[in-house]
Amino acid sequence: MRPAHRPLFAALAGLLALLVLASCAFFSPKAAVIWTDAPEFALYAELFNAGQRRYRVEVRWYPSLVAALGQSGKDPDLVVGSYLKSQATRGRFQALDYLFGELTVNQAAFYPSLLAQGDSGGRQILLPVSFDLPAIVFTSGGRANGAKKFLLGLDDLAAEAKAWNQGGSPGTSSAFTKMGFSPRWNPDFLVIAAEALGAGFREGRPLSWSESGLDGAVDKLRAWTVSVNSSPVLEDDFQFKYLYTPAYKYVAEGRALFSYMRASALFLVPEEKRGGLDYRWYAEGGYVPIVEDAVYAGIPRKARNKAAAEAFLKWFFKDENQKAMLETARKTRNLEGSFGIAGGFSAVRAVTERTFPLYYRSLVGHLPPAENLAQPSALPGDWPEIDAKVVSPWLLETTARRAGTAGKPGEELASRLAAWTKNKGR
Repeated sequence: MRPAHRPLFAALAGLLALLVLASCAFFSPKAAVIWTDAPEFALYAELFNAGQRRYRVEVRWYPSLVAALGQSGKDPDLVVGSYLKSQATRGRFQALDYLFGELTVNQAAFYPSLLAQGDSGGRQILLPVSFDLPAIVFTSGGRANGAKKFLLGLDDLAAEAKAWNQGGSPGTSSAFTKMGFSPRWNPDFLVIAAEALGAGFREGRPLSWSESGLDGAVDKLRAWTVSVNSSPVLEDDFQFKYLYTPAYKYVAEGRALFSYMRASALFLVPEEKRGGLDYRWYAEGGYVPIVEDAVYAGIPRKARNKAAAEAFLKWFFKDENQKAMLETARKTRNLEGSFGIAGGFSAVRAVTERTFPLYYRSLVGHLPPAENLAQPSALPGDWPEIDAKVVSPWLLETTARRAGTAGKPGEELASRLAAWTKNKGR
């Protein structure tokens, strides 16, 4: 699911899109149509159009590209957004390998794990645009151990989180007044953690997973809660009483030791409010899970103006042009409402590693480790709805149970999905 600021930024997208569309009346017939769920592309389109006269692009924003492509009998010239490798859409895109052969797009410039996800049957049908990462946030100097670790997993958090706890005597109903951390505080993190621990969520009918991996992930999350915080009841009680402020704030106030935030949300917190905070990337087994809504770009097979779409892609992936996007966003104060490139880190490694620290000083010493980024899974196009209606609520519920008090996690999740699918069809 998109971070909370995305709906607000959609309003800006509408305004910019109107400007682009209005100016299109004076354009030549070469204008290419871009469909996107990333409203930032309205700004990028204006920069592209202003920088040359041969091609023009116009932007149309959709909250769900998969739904838009499924309902429309027309194909745009370029599609940019999330969940494009789903079965419902990937067959609509042409191979883009020739862009590498022409040396107009540098294949080696991308993060390898992101580029690999755009491959289908040995053909590069999608090019990565941007991605988000899970961060563990804490106060600067507030950690007793492991502060030098660049990546933090649940095992790394356990001892310090438990030592931070106050109240909540095991075996009693005594409530906590301070709690170090719980993976169950945030449904987004709970799903990310389950995936990182081996759940293997991926597209199916409508969703598939690793049975053994899901079993192990649920067992691990249940055991972590009991070992560190005594019981899920006490975790829920603490959250209800105290965690009603933003995640960075309750850490800064000392109510909790750690919190989870997406990078795209963390870097939208004003610097003066996160000046006393530090962070590490969440990882299991040495790999940082890329948040599931990474943004990709593809050219439909039936696109009518492929030349303009190709020209835009060639322009977009140049380092100097992405720097201009960030600079323009800063001047227009759009950086205050959207992080980085299309709401995330740039998939062009040099831009993230060299340019981003100029605009986000807190990235110095914290750049995403390319060799540790896990390849994102191909999820169904309606994953946000499946996650919100089924997976997240079920994970929250099942991790609150004691081991052995319910059936196998995979069978239970399958039953929940079947019931949801049946009701959805009514």
